[in-house]
Amino acid sequence: MTDKIINTIWHWQAGWLRRPEMDCEHGYCYEEPDGDLVYTDNPRHKKNLRLCVWLTPEGEFYMSVSKAPMPNPRFVR
Repeated sequence: MTDKIINTIWHWQAGWLRRPEMDCEHGYCYEEPDGDLVYTDNPRHKKNLRLCVWLTPEGEFYMSVSKAPMPNPRFVR
């Protein structure tokens, strides 16, 4: 894969909404700006989640749910 992660952001920074009223057996619900619903069963996503911002070689941007926790700021230089 030649796509590169260029940023990691919180869901609200990308216009995603946490939709707790729509949580179900599929997991915790988030709504993308276009209205698509995304479900995650990761317990860390109960209140918020991180998104990876990717850049393709053609200059297109897209996002995916981050699988890694945020680094502890005390250890980042």
